[in-house]
Amino acid sequence: MFAVTDEDVLAVYKQLKDRFDLFLTTTTALDEGFTIDCPILVGNAHGQIIELYEDGGVFVLDVMDEAQTKGTHWHPIDVKDAVDNIAEFMEGKTDYRMQKFPKK
Repeated sequence: MFAVTDEDVLAVYKQLKDRFDLFLTTTTALDEGFTIDCPILVGNAHGQIIELYEDGGVFVLDVMDEAQTKGTHWHPIDVKDAVDNIAEFMEGKTDYRMQKFPKK
């Protein structure tokens, strides 16, 4: 049923790295409290942050404000969907309904 792998995250990065200011790191290096260690693609644009990673065989795409006080996430279905979602974000073509994060 689930087929997304770390290699798919790398494929998304390779398709977008020459078009947008994105970087590839790991969740551990990012140090945002992830409980998994995997590749993560990160971009910043128009006062927001976007992150794409794989968890449990599915893509996870997070968008949050720069202060990381509110955000939203969804699950692109495949590499093409993830590429399209990130391109739209980086080009400012989308508006997201964000929820406040619970206080830690």
